[in-house]
Amino acid sequence: MRLSKARKACLTAMMKDAIFEAANAVLEQHGANGFTMDRVAAKAGLATGSLYNYFQGKDDLLQRAYTRGVEPFLQAVSDAAESDRSAPEKLHAILDISLEQAVKHKVLLRLLVGTSQGAQIREDIRPRFLRILVRIFEQGIREGAFRPHNPAHTSRMFQGCLSSLFELQRDGASDEELNEYVGMLIDATVNGFSIHMGREAEDK
Repeated sequence: MRLSKARKACLTAMMKDAIFEAANAVLEQHGANGFTMDRVAAKAGLATGSLYNYFQGKDDLLQRAYTRGVEPFLQAVSDAAESDRSAPEKLHAILDISLEQAVKHKVLLRLLVGTSQGAQIREDIRPRFLRILVRIFEQGIREGAFRPHNPAHTSRMFQGCLSSLFELQRDGASDEELNEYVGMLIDATVNGFSIHMGREAEDK
C-alpha cells in the first residue's frame, strides 16, 4: 500500500530527527574530529547508504542543526522581547535563554566553529538579533531604566558579550563558570546603564 504524501513527509521528518539525535550522540562520544557519516549511520541503526537518503552529508546535517537550534532560539528571544516585561527583565530573559541554548547545543556549537555553515549562521543571526536588542535598549531609555545613550552601540556591545558566552561554552567552560559569566554580564549591563547608578556617580 502506497503511503500518502503527508504520511511519507511525516515519516521522513521523524527519521531526520532520529538521525540528528544520533549525530549528537556521535559528537558527544567522538568529538568534531571523529564525526563521520558512518558512525552516525551506525548509531541510528541504518546502513550508511540509507543515511544518504535523508542527508547528503555533514553540511546537510549542519543545516538541520540550524533549523532545530537556531530558529527556535531566535523565536524565544523575539517572544521575550515582545513580552510585557521591563527592558532590564527582557535582557535578563535573553541571557537565560542564551545560556540554556548554549548548554543544550554545546556539541553542535563546537562542530560549527570554523565551518562555512557556522559563519553563515552567525551572519544570519547578527542583524536580526541586533534589531531586537536595539528595541529593548530604546524601551529602557523611554522607561527611565537606562541613561540616554546610543542604543545601537550598546546593542553591539551586549551582542559581543553574548557571543563570548557561546565561545566560553564551546571551549569547555563549566556550567558554574557560564552562570558566573551571565551573572556578571547582567549586572554590568543593568547597573552600568542604570539611571540610578548614573545619578549616584553625579552626586559624588
